[in-house]
Amino acid sequence: MPDLNFALPDFTSNLSLNLALVRLLREEPALFREGVRIDSVYGSFPRCRANGGRTHLGLQYADEKIRATLSALNDAGAKARLTFTNMFADEAMLRDDPYVRSILDIASDFDVEVIVYADEVADYLRNNYPFRLVLSTTRGISDVETLNAALERFDYVVLDYNRNKDRDFLSRVSRPERLEVMVNELCVPGCTARKRHYEYESRRQLGESLPPFEGCKRNHEDIFDLFDGPVVLTNDGVARLREDYGIRYFKVVGRGRRHDALLANLLYYLAAPGCEDDIRRRLDI
Repeated sequence: MPDLNFALPDFTSNLSLNLALVRLLREEPALFREGVRIDSVYGSFPRCRANGGRTHLGLQYADEKIRATLSALNDAGAKARLTFTNMFADEAMLRDDPYVRSILDIASDFDVEVIVYADEVADYLRNNYPFRLVLSTTRGISDVETLNAALERFDYVVLDYNRNKDRDFLSRVSRPERLEVMVNELCVPGCTARKRHYEYESRRQLGESLPPFEGCKRNHEDIFDLFDGPVVLTNDGVARLREDYGIRYFKVVGRGRRHDALLANLLYYLAAPGCEDDIRRRLDI
């Protein structure tokens, strides 16, 4: 039974790629790693003020395009995950912003989950919509007691990337089946600018004109140079998290990443050994 559940980026700029992968996995599973399942595709609709993590501007989607996007994912067999992780989002935004409210109302007709940063946003969604809720890595939970409390409150919690290979920490997690692990995070270990960077992206999403962010030390596009470090996971590392701790949910990071680098990451984690080129040829994109 497939139990390595992957969340892929994203459902706007990479929609065609992700739909092709979902369909190919269903039609030709032998091309993919044993146990792999594409569970969800995360992202944000352009110019949604609730979006965080990575700025996504551009032109707003009409209601019909929002509905068509969510329908296409559900029809293919994957959930959409709305990224509502803006660090300045609150109940008033979700209730009063017409575009945000329209996205939520349309999404409630589909199998959709929502990634959140703020408890206020989570509470409003929990009280008004049927979505499962994912606590974002932007929360930056570094101690196991706080993480265990969050695992009782949320359907899933994205693990702080600094803990990906911390076996002592992982052994003390109370509900590992609710953890989601980012397999290919390129941020430097222990990055001191990470929270400020998330705040910067949140402000830009709200329309603030800001100078380029200073302080980010990320300088790699290639995960294959980072497997020996404390963050990026090999496929063997993913398998060990499943076998040793019962972790079943994994996230491929890649919103805004170069297409060739993202595809290389996706094929590494999803493709059966030796089938990468076969999958490339079959992707009708």
